[in-house]
Amino acid sequence: MTPPMQTLLLPRREILVARVGIGLWLLFNLVVLVLVWRDAGHNTVVGNYRAASAGWWAGNDIYGSGIDGFLYLPSFAFLYTPFWLLGDIGDVLWRLFSAGTLTYAIWQAIKLHVPGRVFEAFGVTLLLVLPAASAALRNGQATTLMVALMLLGSLAVADRRWWRAAALLTLAFAIKPLAIVLLLLVGALYRPIRGRLLLCILIGLLLPFLHPDPAAAWHVYGLGFDKLLASSQPSRQTWSDITGLLDHVGLALPAAAFLMLRVLTALLALLAGYLALRRQEGAIAALDLFALAVCYLMLMNPRTEENTYIMLAVVLALFAVMLLDRRPGSWQGRLLIAFCIALGCHNFGNWIFRPTEYWLKPLVCLAFLPILLDACLGRLFQRAALSDELAASRVTPSGSSSP
Repeated sequence: MTPPMQTLLLPRREILVARVGIGLWLLFNLVVLVLVWRDAGHNTVVGNYRAASAGWWAGNDIYGSGIDGFLYLPSFAFLYTPFWLLGDIGDVLWRLFSAGTLTYAIWQAIKLHVPGRVFEAFGVTLLLVLPAASAALRNGQATTLMVALMLLGSLAVADRRWWRAAALLTLAFAIKPLAIVLLLLVGALYRPIRGRLLLCILIGLLLPFLHPDPAAAWHVYGLGFDKLLASSQPSRQTWSDITGLLDHVGLALPAAAFLMLRVLTALLALLAGYLALRRQEGAIAALDLFALAVCYLMLMNPRTEENTYIMLAVVLALFAVMLLDRRPGSWQGRLLIAFCIALGCHNFGNWIFRPTEYWLKPLVCLAFLPILLDACLGRLFQRAALSDELAASRVTPSGSSSP
């Protein structure tokens, strides 16, 4: 029987490659921690988080004018408070906590989906995620923690641990409102979680009112919703969503047409998720929903940045190792590895990054959609399972003899 993942790794080097992947992941994050320790204000977005927490407790406007700045719910300013109070050490701990949570989430996903080769698949997954994740990890972006919590929430859904799933998904939403896409998908398709999810969201929204001046908190809340509405319609076309790709090929999309496209895509994502639940094994279906939410955000969020694609890298890496474990030689698995490398184009120098900025990464996401749809229809991993069964049937038992 062909060893799992043999097409990705040479047979006797699987452990070595896994160790390299884990080692590079740990080394990169250690370097980040040292750099932040030496100069917390360099190459970071954490300053916005610190200012928001300080302003929140002072009852000040933490949002300001325009479409930039602090683009989160007050819950994030509230939750970031311990890191703010610790000053520069808090910046270090924020990155440690974010990267550590993502590492843990990937480990748990590998334990569920590749139980027979956890260490090897874990190391390869980290290796594949790192190119796209490097900038977000360095900058301390909240997207890192949000995608980790979304993944952990999806795993809890797969395990039918509804309260845990509701709490994790609500926490992801409290960290960054973009997680609402996965919340809506899960809430629409899993009846047992709906009441729990509503209760957790309510608690999450009310939590920031543990404030010495609730009236001021209410006022800032209103400013936050106004800010989020304004920022959802950015005037300049410098984003890495579907409009970045369309602009590159000369197809400007009017605002009304983009809104219609977003609504239509949301309905199609809901349909694909419904089909995944009906045609796919439960754990895979939950992963499909996670992937659908991520792809929707990459293409339809009008403020998708290059660094946001850390989310897609997690999806692609997990799908790649799962495919190559179940069906060695899978062309889809090899293609997804290439996609993970392409998502790290910002590491390859401006000679390749600048000409591909805004359009290459959404193109990668579009190219992944047929593979994701194949998974939702119950064919991608089903074919893999059938290939494994066929290979096993061709192996003569060691205890038998020829007639």
